[in-house]
Amino acid sequence: MLSQKKILFRADGDSNTGLGHLYRLFALVEIYKKRFQFIFVTKASSTNTIFPNDYPIFFIPEDITIADESLWLYQNFNPSEHIIIADGYQFKSNYQKQLKAYGYLLIYIDDLVDGKMYADVIVNHAANIDQSKYQIQPYTRFALGTEYAILRPSFVKAAQTERQIIDTTSAFVCFGGADALDLSYKAAKALFEIEKIKSIHVVLGAAYKHPNIEALASQNTQIRLYRNLDEMALCNLMKSCDLAIAPSSTIVYELCAIKMPILSGYFVDNQISIYKALLDKGAIEGAGNLSNFTVEDFKNKLNMIINQKQFDHYLKAQQKLFDGQSSNRFIKLLNDFLISFRKATKEDMLLVYNWSNDPLVRQNSFNTQEIELVNHEKWFNQKIEDDKVLFLIALFDNQPVGVVRYEIKEDQTIIGVLVAENFRGNKLSSSFLSESAKYYFKQNHLPIFAYIKEENKASIKAFESAGYSFYKKESVKEIESFVYKLEKKGC
Repeated sequence: MLSQKKILFRADGDSNTGLGHLYRLFALVEIYKKRFQFIFVTKASSTNTIFPNDYPIFFIPEDITIADESLWLYQNFNPSEHIIIADGYQFKSNYQKQLKAYGYLLIYIDDLVDGKMYADVIVNHAANIDQSKYQIQPYTRFALGTEYAILRPSFVKAAQTERQIIDTTSAFVCFGGADALDLSYKAAKALFEIEKIKSIHVVLGAAYKHPNIEALASQNTQIRLYRNLDEMALCNLMKSCDLAIAPSSTIVYELCAIKMPILSGYFVDNQISIYKALLDKGAIEGAGNLSNFTVEDFKNKLNMIINQKQFDHYLKAQQKLFDGQSSNRFIKLLNDFLISFRKATKEDMLLVYNWSNDPLVRQNSFNTQEIELVNHEKWFNQKIEDDKVLFLIALFDNQPVGVVRYEIKEDQTIIGVLVAENFRGNKLSSSFLSESAKYYFKQNHLPIFAYIKEENKASIKAFESAGYSFYKKESVKEIESFVYKLEKKGC
């Protein structure tokens, strides 16, 4: 299933500004591209050689200023057909406000917590970020913390596996696309001067221009240089190493997903919050401000790590912060916005009948028998006319895709949910449940209970993702079942 809406991924990057904003959005493209058509929108001056070949790119002319850009986007991309995901420090209050005035759904990737926000969603994946620090609009939602770490699929998968580090002999170094301070060279030279380190792998960005490291590597076979690694190659290279040096940017999150001792610091403002949070959680060894770091400074810090006998404390902290579920959360984030509801009408009778008789729906129901049309029609008409039943048709991007039904009893409400066959596999269930619960709790206060067959693992996962908590086990029609509960305060 592809949504009717397209995503505009908006970021710039070059040798002066760095490539971090581009790489972060590349990670989000990989999460969303199976479900949404997309276009990557960037300035003509961006370093376009790093773009994957299969990405459709639309270049903004250089004479379009940031003040003019929202109008330019409006003239080129219909707001009713496009969602914007923007990552960059230039996309400040006025820019966001103008896009919202044109009618765009806007998701903004933020690092700095600076100024009033008009975006529909603010994503900030720093570990200790506090939403109270933001100035927002009544409609603004948050996706905060490492639960929303922007990781590419290979690193999400790596985050789901455990790892042990017994010794540190192979080192990984990466300081981003431009590395204006040439920290790659200083770190590599420091590692080379530490006897215990046997191999040094240095990843250089597309915008890296310094000559010294080439000379160092040509004279010493234990130093290997890499450029333009694709996602899988980079992930595998990290896995082959047991120690890393990197700034507190997206690269350090990828290293945390792999899991190893990491020496990290910062040299630009947007790295500070990530650095402080990871240091506070014990996920990295802190180097502080790297702007004036010398080779000797790197050596001293690296020896502090290498001389430790145990490294588990780093790995456990990293595993706790990066659980490998961030892709699912980003999918749900957009699903939540594209899900809407309307009350079922008589015209929906046959639609619901066909959905309800789907083999998987019958299998997961407590009554597994095929439903006869005459019985369904009588039942359906009773339900939609009963003021104690909230019978909702779920819409995804304005297409009917399923049902959520609340049956209100004296002291509790029972929920039922189904997703149409053509829309399964898109993680819509949890959005059905969480968004319809907001609808329900606007008019009702009774807790919601869900009765789920013990064998129905997918449904259990969806309810848990929507905020429901396990309540008890119960036999329903002699079938072992789990009961899950959601209260208004937990919605």
